[in-house]
Amino acid sequence: MPDPVELPRFPPLTPANQNLNEAQGAQYEYLSDMTEKVYGNKIITQDPDGALQGPLNILLQTQAPNTNTLPSYTPTLVQPWVSLQLATAGLHPATEAEAAVLGVLSVTHARYGIYAHSILAEKAGYSSVQVKEMLEGKCPADVGAREAAVYKLAAKLAQTRGPLDGESYGEALEVLGREGVLGAVQQAAAFMHASILMNAGDAGVTYGVEN
Repeated sequence: MPDPVELPRFPPLTPANQNLNEAQGAQYEYLSDMTEKVYGNKIITQDPDGALQGPLNILLQTQAPNTNTLPSYTPTLVQPWVSLQLATAGLHPATEAEAAVLGVLSVTHARYGIYAHSILAEKAGYSSVQVKEMLEGKCPADVGAREAAVYKLAAKLAQTRGPLDGESYGEALEVLGREGVLGAVQQAAAFMHASILMNAGDAGVTYGVEN
């Protein structure tokens, strides 16, 4: 017998499926346009049927409380979430931003995140060997001091269940300064949110892309 087909936890909202209301349709177009502007053809952000990949489909489905009794969708999360992700990524050079993301992914193992940021990290200047090591929780010896500090801090924050220990904070502060530490913390926190969305939705890579 063939293996049973596992249904998605959050069925894709797409124009082709005709399951977008007017408000969702506007947010879908916003996400499609924004991912095209930010990523171009570097990574796959939609499947052939138009389903948004990674954390975006579950984000699109999140409903905010309504002030009336109509079962309409109030899209209050999409644009603020995207703005936060873009703002935190802009706090660092690309190599440092990707170091923070890879540090988080070494803990969360979000599958689509690993696919996308393996590509984006190499585009930022890391080698495939460095990316592999960082995803495995190892800080390569040949990365810059700032990138190493950001990576270690982000991974530690993703692992920590309680206050960050003083030694880890002090080591990061010595290399990055207070502003750099704040940026690394914000980037790690923002991508932890993305990782949780992807893992909750079991978001893998789109059809036809190798893991």
